[in-house]
Amino acid sequence: MAEGVVLLGPSGGEPVAHRTRGALEEIPRPATFTLRQTGNPANGLTFSATVNLPSSYLSPTPSPDELVIRGRGRRSLPLEWSPIPIESPVKRMEKTPLKRSPGKGMIVLRSSPRKRLQLSDTPPKELLESRRMMMQMSPIVKKCRSLTVSPVQSPPEVAIKGLTQHQLVDVLNSVLERHPELKDEISDILPQPDLKQMEEKLNQQKKCIFKALPVSRLASKTDSPAYNKASPHLSNFKKTVQEQCTQLAEAEQWASLIDYTLIAWSYVRATPQWDASHHNNTRRFCFKTLAQYCLQGLKEVKWNRDQLENLLKKLEQCRSDHDEVEHCIEHVQTVLSNMQ
Repeated sequence: MAEGVVLLGPSGGEPVAHRTRGALEEIPRPATFTLRQTGNPANGLTFSATVNLPSSYLSPTPSPDELVIRGRGRRSLPLEWSPIPIESPVKRMEKTPLKRSPGKGMIVLRSSPRKRLQLSDTPPKELLESRRMMMQMSPIVKKCRSLTVSPVQSPPEVAIKGLTQHQLVDVLNSVLERHPELKDEISDILPQPDLKQMEEKLNQQKKCIFKALPVSRLASKTDSPAYNKASPHLSNFKKTVQEQCTQLAEAEQWASLIDYTLIAWSYVRATPQWDASHHNNTRRFCFKTLAQYCLQGLKEVKWNRDQLENLLKKLEQCRSDHDEVEHCIEHVQTVLSNMQ
């Protein structure tokens, strides 16, 4: 019976590769694989194999350093949970709260081990009472001496300068209610409305319109882009004309209303005429408004013949601007014909 010994590597036939070992790792030994031939050659050969492994594979002997490490044992976690690091033996002795399992309806934030306020937690009664006491406490206010001296009132002719138009009307109405016999005297004292301030406001609005127009000689001042720039100022001019006419009509100052319509007519005529016809709607609206209020004033006022003839000449100059002036001219002509 022939017997042969074959040395193989641990991987089963490949040569043993050189590799580095750790500090506590044992040097590996090659395993031996033995084949033995048994049996009769006539009946057939049989082989039996035995593997001889080194003792370090079956029961490796640990090194002294490894024995020391094993003697220390695994790090045991404390029974009480604490956010303080375990490496500190002094802090480990301190008492820490027990880690409880969350109950139903509680939200647990696992992002960090820090204890967080739960939604179901309620502040203690002492904390609530201290908050109520803090809210009831009033801030420290510096005591001021009470003013025993009453403020000095200015005379009425001076204090009336700080009142608005509506306040002046209310004061005058209250005086007339207490003293009705003063109505005739006050009506004789009341002056005519000051049209200079109204004219100044119209002049200011007209200047704003022309300032908005382009300055360049190459650009047109009556086209659509120019109208778009002056459109906000045209709206303000239109609003001013309507408000001033309404103010005089509500005050029943008919003579002043007619004079204002003739003054405002010249300012409306001075506004630019645009290339597009629909851009002139503001201009036509102002002319129509002034003509209607002028006719309303003509029906209420009573003038002599000279005043009506002078007014007729002024109205005829406005005939080319708007057709609504024809009603005013016809009314004045009718009044003059009835005087004869």
